[in-house]
Amino acid sequence: MNEDQLIDVLKNLDDDLVDKEINKLLEGVEIDMDSINKKANEKLRNNNKKVKSRKRLPYVAAACVCLFSITAVYADDISQAIQSFFNKTPVYSTIVDGEAYYLKGRKSLDKNIKLESVMVSQGNLEVELSSDLSEEELENISIIPKNDPDTVYEVGGYSKEEDKYFFSFANKKEKNYNIKPFQDFTLMIAGKSYEVSLEKAKSLDANSKICTNDSPNNIKGVNMGAKLIDQNEKLNIQLIASFDDKDLKLSALGTPIDKKTVSVTENRKDGIFGSGTSSRTEDLYVWDKMNNKYKLEIPKDAKGRPITIFETDAPKGENLTVKVPAVITRYEKTIDSFKLDIPESGEVNLNKEIDFKIQKATMKNIKRVSPTSAQIEFELNTAGDKNIKIRSFDLYSKDVKKISTEINGNKGIVNLEFDKDMENTDIEISYPEFVMNGDWTIDMK
Repeated sequence: MNEDQLIDVLKNLDDDLVDKEINKLLEGVEIDMDSINKKANEKLRNNNKKVKSRKRLPYVAAACVCLFSITAVYADDISQAIQSFFNKTPVYSTIVDGEAYYLKGRKSLDKNIKLESVMVSQGNLEVELSSDLSEEELENISIIPKNDPDTVYEVGGYSKEEDKYFFSFANKKEKNYNIKPFQDFTLMIAGKSYEVSLEKAKSLDANSKICTNDSPNNIKGVNMGAKLIDQNEKLNIQLIASFDDKDLKLSALGTPIDKKTVSVTENRKDGIFGSGTSSRTEDLYVWDKMNNKYKLEIPKDAKGRPITIFETDAPKGENLTVKVPAVITRYEKTIDSFKLDIPESGEVNLNKEIDFKIQKATMKNIKRVSPTSAQIEFELNTAGDKNIKIRSFDLYSKDVKKISTEINGNKGIVNLEFDKDMENTDIEISYPEFVMNGDWTIDMK
């Protein structure tokens, strides 16, 4: 049905029925009616549409917005928050930007290796498998896409829990996370090769009801939404976060449990090894109309990170309110790089500003601790936005044997350890993570 046909149908409906249906459509949706009426009428006139045939025509424009009928006339009138969700794709228990492919069900490669999950999207390739083989036997894994056989993805990092392994992959040639979505690939593992085909994930259904929070008190540039999913015995709630800054990524939903973060990076002969404080967050809750509180639980079979789809014991068919006090976000790129002079002895003031885009910091000073170590002090969160805090960042130098970073509140301490006396080194600061305290409240009516 095109736009004119939809208008004609609504014009011929009984007035009371139109009122009833529009009220139903508008439940839980905040719309600037004055703005929409004005813009819709202007656009209708510019497109030679009849605007005087019926007094209810301006409300037809509102109904089209609620139905998410994105036409040439009404696309600009859909709220910015809703528009920002159109490129989101739910896959497993998370949501990614753009196109994504995933393994629909568990796949046995042989008696020793079983693929539990595979997810690929722009810049992200994750594989979970279970195996009785040793870490040494599994360390040389590579993935070659069928549609791009000249590109090889190798393991960029992994974790292990009992017999389950979780691998993240990187572009082998470019030594980065330039990963393009693909459906079919060859998996090279433990000296053997296997052909694997994935399912294409469907983008977020824009025709379904998505509730948003447009409070002026929230952090500018962050859009938060929620959607009810009635697919299991328990009610499922999908939380959707998007950012006006396309480089900003979601790490976790909720307030981090650990207020202090510690990270360690080591340059070893067999590669770069790192560890750090996890992104565990405090529990999230949903409230019913009687103000009863229900916890949002992570499903037992949840796959993908960060988790954005939760289950709850909250009653179905009721008006619910979900609250998200904070989110953890990150930039997956280098923020700054420069040559750092290390004093022969004593302490030297630096006062170098580091711009993290949504927050700032100052590298205050550096002091020599021993012939083979030095310490850098940072003052964090100097941009003045009290709602955004730097949680962590990577400081790296190929010349430094070990880098230990501790961040607590507005203070950051970085310890450098090297094999021999060092006068200067090239460093880069990358992958900063932030806590954004927005206290979002979303009514799902």
